[in-house]
Amino acid sequence: MKRLLCFLLITFVGATHAMWITVTRNEVATVYLDSASIIRSGSNRRVWVVYDLTKPDTTGQQSVKSNFEYDCGESKYKTISSTSHPNKMGNGPILKSIDVPSEWRPVSQDNLSRQLFAFACAW
Repeated sequence: MKRLLCFLLITFVGATHAMWITVTRNEVATVYLDSASIIRSGSNRRVWVVYDLTKPDTTGQQSVKSNFEYDCGESKYKTISSTSHPNKMGNGPILKSIDVPSEWRPVSQDNLSRQLFAFACAW
């Protein structure tokens, strides 16, 4: 019985999958947020975002996968990491790791930034 319980627990924990929500779509890219990856810590949220380009750029990049932290109380964010990939949804080998500033920045007033902030902080 204990073995069965351990097996089920390991299977359940390992079965966590991404839950990608389409935030916006235009002629250049589709932007997704992984609602299953959101980590809450007080008024802060950490979340994964993927920018899928409609077609690869000149370097072969098809998508960019970024990890953001939002301070929902102060309306600011910082980028934890960002990588580019040759396939959609951040799949395939990392083409490059993108240098990102680690300091907090105010959430800009453009539509995409406000949508990502709203989605992340709604959880």
